[in-house]
Amino acid sequence: MTPVHTILVVEGRKSAAEHLALILNDQGYNVVSARTQRDTWAKVQETRPAVIVLVDSPSLRFSSRRLCDALRDTEIPVLMLLPEGKKIDYSIGAQTYLRYPFSTEQLVNRIVRLLLAPDDELLKAGDLVLNVKHRYVFCGERESRLTPKQALLLQVLMRHSGEILPRAFLMKQVWDTDYMGDTRTLDVHVHCVRKAIEKNPKSPVYLRTVRRVGYCFQVPDEK
Repeated sequence: MTPVHTILVVEGRKSAAEHLALILNDQGYNVVSARTQRDTWAKVQETRPAVIVLVDSPSLRFSSRRLCDALRDTEIPVLMLLPEGKKIDYSIGAQTYLRYPFSTEQLVNRIVRLLLAPDDELLKAGDLVLNVKHRYVFCGERESRLTPKQALLLQVLMRHSGEILPRAFLMKQVWDTDYMGDTRTLDVHVHCVRKAIEKNPKSPVYLRTVRRVGYCFQVPDEK
């Protein structure tokens, strides 16, 4: 049975905290809330949450930075929710960030990213992180869920970073076929992967086409 994870929501406004709790409860999480720094620390000691969702808003009457500093020794990951348009300050110490407005899927994906089990296999390249088991790919602040074939294609490409991979090799690795009469399926999957990992899929920097040969995955700063 999948364990029920406890999420601590830290939000100064009661109504906003209740709204987030409702969303996360519907997703199967056990949610506890705190509104003050003292209450936050008490809930941390009492419940040992798997993730802390910290809402950085004017209603928060204490320093987000100080809270993150205090939590560092606990190794509990922090997801910080930011007001729309606010610049991310990575020095605060949260593990990941999300700006309003966001969808339930985006919120849950961020939490899933922080709940990675020790045996979850991760492939990392530059800003990209691929969760092989759950088929999530994270690129900076964006996350996408890939289909099994898209995830396998990206996995093969990342494991051969810097190599020019022929179309025949990719067809064999991903679709287990030697048939090369029609490789449009490969091209369609490459297009979908680019939409997930590239800022501009029409001008890719990670996954480039090698004309008449195949494709090459390469981290931009490795070029």
